[in-house]
Amino acid sequence: MYIALIHDSLNPCGGAERLTLAMAKALKELGHSVDLYVLEKTNWNNVERLTPYTRQVVDNEYVLPPFRRLPTIYSRLLNWFSRDVLGIYMVKKRMYDLTIATKQLLVPTFVDMLYMHFPDFVPGFDYLYYPERYLHNITLRIYSRPAELMSRLLISLFKNTEYRPLLLTNSKFSASMIKRFIGVKAVVLYPPVDVERYLPLSQNRDRNNIVVTLCRIEPMKNLNIVLDVAKEVKEAKFVIMGSIGSYSYYLYLIKRVKALKLEDRVKVIPNISEELKMKILAKAKIYLHPTRYEHFGISVVEAMAAGLIPVVHKSGGPWIDIVEKGNCGFGFNEVGEAASHVNYLIGVDEEERKSLQVRYLAKALSYSYNSFKNRVNLLLALYTDKVRRF
Repeated sequence: MYIALIHDSLNPCGGAERLTLAMAKALKELGHSVDLYVLEKTNWNNVERLTPYTRQVVDNEYVLPPFRRLPTIYSRLLNWFSRDVLGIYMVKKRMYDLTIATKQLLVPTFVDMLYMHFPDFVPGFDYLYYPERYLHNITLRIYSRPAELMSRLLISLFKNTEYRPLLLTNSKFSASMIKRFIGVKAVVLYPPVDVERYLPLSQNRDRNNIVVTLCRIEPMKNLNIVLDVAKEVKEAKFVIMGSIGSYSYYLYLIKRVKALKLEDRVKVIPNISEELKMKILAKAKIYLHPTRYEHFGISVVEAMAAGLIPVVHKSGGPWIDIVEKGNCGFGFNEVGEAASHVNYLIGVDEEERKSLQVRYLAKALSYSYNSFKNRVNLLLALYTDKVRRF
C-alpha cells in the first residue's frame, strides 16, 4: 500500500515520536511505501543520535505549511488547523491508500487511522497532572477558558459527525478514557519497547538494595513521592534519573533531599548517560514508578526486562496493563503502602526474586518490536477487509 504517515514534529524524540518511527519502520518492513508529513523538518542527525531509527524508515518527507509556533495553550489549536484541516486536505489529494496520524492534537482528524495516545485535549485533564497550576491561578483559568470552550465544541462536532477514523491507543487505560470522554471504542496497540536491549541485564544476580525511578524530571511525574518513600525505607538507596523537563523542579528536588537529610541515600541524576543508566539498572533490585495516571509506562517495561521488580502507582497503564493489577508486580496508593512493598522486596531471598523475575520478564517480552509489528500487520488486514466489505 501507499501510506501517508502524519505527525507534527519528530525532533523532540519523545515517546510519541518513537512510536511514529516504529510505525514507519514496521510498515516498510511489511512491504508498504511510507511518506512522512510533518509541520517541522526533521533533524535526522538528532533522531539517529537519540533513537535506534534512521532516515531509511520513510521513503519521502514533506513539510506541511505550519503556523508560527507560539508558546501558549492556543498553539495546539493552530497546529490542529494547520495539520489536521489544511494539511490533511492536501495529503488526501495525493490519493494514498491509507492515511495515518500518529499523534492527536484535537478532534476531528480526517485520516483513516489515528493513534490517540491520550485524550489530553479534553478540558479538565490538566487538573490530574498539574492541580496546583489551575487551583490557585485565577488568571490562567480565565486565559484558558476560550480554549476549553473551543475544545468542547470540536469534541461535540466529532461525536455528531459520521466520519470516524479507526482510533488506536497505547493502553487499556487510555482506551477507557477515550471511550468515556470521546465516545469511541479505541483499539489497543501497545508501543514497542526495546526489551532485547535490556534483557542481558536481567542475568545479573549481584544486586544491591537500590530503588530506581527513570523518567523526565518534571512536576507531573510526582517524584516527591520517591523522597517520601526513601524517608521511610532506611535500608535502601534511591536513584532518580532522566532528562530535565523542568529545571526549577529539579532544583526543588535537590533542596528537598537536603531538607530531609537524605543526601547519603538519594541521588538525582539529570540527563544521565546511557552507559551509567544501564550500569545502575544492572545493580538495582526495585523499580518505583510514582506517576499518577501514566498513559502506558515504557520505562516500567524496560526495568522489568532488566530484571527489576516494579512497584507502581495504582492508576493508569502501568497498573492496569503492565503490572496487571498486581499479577506482574506491586502497586500502591499511599506512601506507606509503597514503602511497605519496597521493604518487603529488599528482603526477599534469591530464589523468590528469581521466580518473580521470570514471570515479569515474560510480560516484558510481550511488548517487543516484533509483537508491535505483528499487531500492525493484523490491524492493516482488518482495516483492508473492512474497506472491501463497504
